[in-house]
Amino acid sequence: MAILGVEQLVYGVEDLEKAIRFQDDWGMERADSGAHGADFRLLNDTTVHLRDAQDGALPPATIRWLPHLTRSTLREAVWSVDNKNSLDAIGAELSRDREVKTDSAGVLHTVDDSGFHIGFAVTKRKEIVLTPTVNNTLGSYPRRNRQADGVRRRRVSPYKAGHLVYWVPDKLDEAARFYVERLDFRPTDNSPAMRFMRANGSNDHHTLLIQQQDNTWGFQHVAYEFKDFDEVMFAGCHMETQGWKTNTGPIRHNVSSTCSWYLWNPAGGVSEAYSDMDYVDDNWVVGWNDPKAPGSYGVSWAVRPGKRRARPAEWIDD
Repeated sequence: MAILGVEQLVYGVEDLEKAIRFQDDWGMERADSGAHGADFRLLNDTTVHLRDAQDGALPPATIRWLPHLTRSTLREAVWSVDNKNSLDAIGAELSRDREVKTDSAGVLHTVDDSGFHIGFAVTKRKEIVLTPTVNNTLGSYPRRNRQADGVRRRRVSPYKAGHLVYWVPDKLDEAARFYVERLDFRPTDNSPAMRFMRANGSNDHHTLLIQQQDNTWGFQHVAYEFKDFDEVMFAGCHMETQGWKTNTGPIRHNVSSTCSWYLWNPAGGVSEAYSDMDYVDDNWVVGWNDPKAPGSYGVSWAVRPGKRRARPAEWIDD
C-alpha cells in the first residue's frame, strides 16, 4: 500500500469569518462557502475544509494546549493513497484492533494510537512539476540578460499541504510506531523529543512529525509547500501586511533543510510556508539529533533576532 501524503484537512473553527479570511489571504482557491463553512483547494487539489466548531458531524476536538489555542483546531487529517487496493489493505490492517468506518464517498475514518482522528482516501491530487528557479552564483551565470523571478512582488499560492505535526505529552515512540509499523511510514530523523517520518509513497523528508511536549496534546501545525525561497517571503510578507501574526521566521531549518515562515492560523494551530525540502529515498540514513550538539535540530539562520527564541508553535505574546 502506498500512502502519498495529505489529501484533506478538516477543521472545527470558532470564528469562521476570520478563518476564511486567513485562507483567502494565504492564496487558496475558495471552492465553496456558505452557512456550513468553507472549502478550499490548493494547486495540487489538496483540500481544506472549515466547519463551525459546534458542528455535530465533526469528529471531537482532540487537543490540550493553552486555553485560547484550543477553541479552533484540526479535527481530522485524511491521507492520500494511490489506489483502491491500497485503501482496502489499510482498512483490513487497521480493522484488526479498532473501528474503521467508510463514508458515502469511500473515505475510511478511524483513530490512531494517540487519539487523533485520521482518514484515508484514494487520491484526487495531481502531480505538479515546476521549472526550477534559475540562480546566478560566482563563476556560474545561467540567468543572463534577464532579471531574477523574485525581483517583483506578486501574490503566490501554496502548491500542496506537505506535512503535519502533532504534539503528544508522553509515549512518543508508541505514537510513532503506529505509523511506522501499521502504515509503513519511513523514519527519517529523530531527536529526544521528535520523530520525523515520511509516507512510503513520498520522497519529502517528512510528511509527519510527532513531537513530545509536557502537558500538551493535539494538532500543532500544517506546512504548505511554495515554489522557492522568494515565494515563501512573498507569502509571509503578504500575510503580515494583512494583519496576521508571525509565530517564527523566516528561518532555515537544520533538519529537512527547509526555508520556512510560520504564522498563527485562526482555524487552528500554525500554518507554515516552506520551500527547498530534502528529497529522500530508502538510501537516506536516519539521523539522531542531539539538541546539545552544534548543527542539530533547530535553525542555521533566523532573520529576526526577536523571533530566534520562538520555536514552531511556541506561543510568545508580543
